[in-house]
Amino acid sequence: MGHILLLFYSLLAPVLAGLYAVFFLLSPRRSLMKALGSEAGERLAVSPPSFPSGPVWIHAASMGEVKAASKLAPELASLLKAPLLMTSSTAAGRAEAARLGAEARLAPIDFYPLAAAFIKKARPRILILVETEIWPATLYAAARAGVPVFMVNARISESTAALYRALRPLSRLAFSGIKQVLAQTEQDAQRFRMLPGLKDKVTVTGNLKYDMIGVSSEGQDKVRDFLEASDWSGYPIFTAGSTHPSEEPVIISAWLEAKKVNPGLKLILVPRHPEKLSGTEAVLKEQGVAFMRWSSPVVPEGTDCLLVDAMGLLQALYAASTLCFVGGTLDDTGGHNLLEPALFSKPVMFGPNYKNARNAGAALIKQKGGFLTETAPQIAEVIGRLLAKPATLIDAQTDACKTLNSLKGATAKTTAAIISILPTKAINK
Repeated sequence: MGHILLLFYSLLAPVLAGLYAVFFLLSPRRSLMKALGSEAGERLAVSPPSFPSGPVWIHAASMGEVKAASKLAPELASLLKAPLLMTSSTAAGRAEAARLGAEARLAPIDFYPLAAAFIKKARPRILILVETEIWPATLYAAARAGVPVFMVNARISESTAALYRALRPLSRLAFSGIKQVLAQTEQDAQRFRMLPGLKDKVTVTGNLKYDMIGVSSEGQDKVRDFLEASDWSGYPIFTAGSTHPSEEPVIISAWLEAKKVNPGLKLILVPRHPEKLSGTEAVLKEQGVAFMRWSSPVVPEGTDCLLVDAMGLLQALYAASTLCFVGGTLDDTGGHNLLEPALFSKPVMFGPNYKNARNAGAALIKQKGGFLTETAPQIAEVIGRLLAKPATLIDAQTDACKTLNSLKGATAKTTAAIISILPTKAINK
């Protein structure tokens, strides 16, 4: 039954790929398909790469997943003394992989003959799949070729897990070559353990992306110059970063409420999309707020609100702040980088929708470096509470930093797990 389902899937895969291409060609985003002709050879595995010795093959869906593996990939290649092959489903992901020094290719369509041909030519020593990349035909082709497969930074939704449970014969066939699933969270691990053949092959090693969070020097001099030129020195600063239009009225109202108790409190608004600043300005004017734009050549005195209309300054602004709010959490976005303020030991507030950073949000709340706030009064209350007692603020700053540090280390854990499980013949190949 599993082979029949695999045959049906393999016959369906090229059809779905063709429909996907037609959809984009007929959509406003048709520019994404402009390189379709030049990419066809890679997607059809016309000329797979070859290596003098078996490479470490890492497949990541797009740029974000490639970046997540950017420390793991060269480290594994170095440990195994092997070339590095990275494939991606997008051109942007391929370009990012090339920047890491890998032989970068677009992944072939998940059609068994193409996947098998690619593997036969490349002769990978191991295959590493990043995050949600579960491709049944490629997995089965790897298993048939004796290539050990690892899933790293692995995560899976309940609906996807349910689908693979329903297709149990196909799943058992596809997962037969998987040596270990290295999951982001215990919740992900539990879902993977319910899948056919994976019950005893799942370990939690954390999120590789947390190891990529680092301090950037971009904008630091500019922010320092602004603070020196303004009359903000010595006053508490509340920075709301990566905000979306529907969140900004809430944040502005919260700041105005908090100012009643802390008159010197300053607000820095850093919208996620600078092109939508006119809407933010309208809200500020409606609330009677005197504000200045970052791009203004003059820094007026007596202005307590800064509206940032430039890119690349967020980290420098977080570093100069007293406490922060991370946007995309009061609307349906799902949250941006909740841990970025913690780089600078800043307490962070965020709304209830942080599904894109669920583990980070839960850890921040548990360790008291983060605060869940849904309404303007709640945000104002947290601001007031932290500013009222310096010791409370210091504790929250320390806890934010501790939270970030506690979440790091996934790269080392993942590397160690792979090396410990990898067959000796693959290490010495």
